[in-house]
Order: sequence, then C-alpha cells, then structure tokens
Amino acid sequence: MNAPRHLTLRERIYEEIVRLIVSGELPSGVSIDEKELTERLQVSRTPFREAIGTLAKEGLIEIKPYRGFFVRSFTPKEIDDLYDLRKTLECFAVELAVPQMSDRHIAGFERILDEAVAALRRGDMGTYGIRDKEFHETIAELSGSAPLIETLARLALQIQICRSIANESRDLAERAAEERDQILQAFRARDIARAKALMHAHISDVQQAVMARFQKKNPAR
Repeated sequence: MNAPRHLTLRERIYEEIVRLIVSGELPSGVSIDEKELTERLQVSRTPFREAIGTLAKEGLIEIKPYRGFFVRSFTPKEIDDLYDLRKTLECFAVELAVPQMSDRHIAGFERILDEAVAALRRGDMGTYGIRDKEFHETIAELSGSAPLIETLARLALQIQICRSIANESRDLAERAAEERDQILQAFRARDIARAKALMHAHISDVQQAVMARFQKKNPAR
C-alpha cells in the first residue's frame, strides 16, 4: 500500500471543486461564485485561482474574460467525441493490462464488481459510481503507461460531467454491471482480444444511452 500523499492547499481546493462538479452540486454551465466558494472553503483568492487554472487546463472549467468562471458545458458532438476517444484509449489500456494481471488482481476486480452490484441493488448510485471509477482506474494503472494513465484520468473527469448532465439511469447501470462481469471473465481467461471487444461494446452502450438522454433533456442542442 502506498502512503497517503500530502496535498498542498491548491490541490485540496482542486479536489473539492472537482467533487462539487461531478456530484452535480456545481452543474454544467453554471457560473462559479468565487467569493462564496472561497468563504466556504476558507481559502484566499490566490490558491483558489491556481486551482481554477488547473481545472481550466483539464477542460472542466471555462474562464470567460470579464464574465468569470463557469463549469464547462458540452455540445452533443463533444460528448460523442469524448466517448469515441475513451473507447480507443481504454481498449489500449486493456491490451497492455491483461498480460500483467495476476490472480490477486483478478480477485480485486471481482471485489470491485461485487460492491458495484450490491450498490445497484440498494439504489446507491453514488457508491456505484465510485466502484465504476475504481474499476477503470485499476485497468489503467495495470497498463504501466504513465501518459495513458494521466490522459485517461483527465478524460474520466470530463466523462463524469457528461454523465451527470444526462442523469444516468439505474437500468443503464444494471446493464453496465453485466457487461463488466463478462469483461472480468475475459480477464480470468487472459483473453486480450475478447476483453478489448467487450470493453469497446460496454463503452459504446454507455455512449449511446448518455447521448440519447442528453438529447432528450436538451432537444434544441
């Protein structure tokens, strides 16, 4: 186990703003009230703006001159493009990760999936989202590619905003859990080709559902 990393003030502000965004407390397109947030977080403007700058570089915040800071909003094409990119990168991560998987790693994936399914059955979509994130992050880590891990982490944050926009449904999550269980079986067999195909199909299924729900909520976009 790695020792917990000590976070700087800027990093703590960054993580709290990310939490507010992906939880939907700061929804897509909303203006960020700098005064209210700095008072709430009990921090000064300098580290707050440093954190905002990092979030802007990562595509989560838009800085509009003379208007302020806004949580990024996405067009349908941007959402579609994000998922297309995710499919390519995650399938590459699977290709690199499967040969590195030990029985201990497989057992870890099984634990994650069991907890995800248990969360779904009790209607706890928050815990389901955490386990889903852990599943994909673990695959990325096993790839051993630092640039790929970093790129997927940044992409995952933008994907989370898209999913909160679309108000992802429980039935979609149920299907996703079943698909991930099939992926786990491919991991056990160390079947790289099948694991990649299943991951591609899984992300495509989520992509189609998110796009459909986004268009339903935003018919004019």
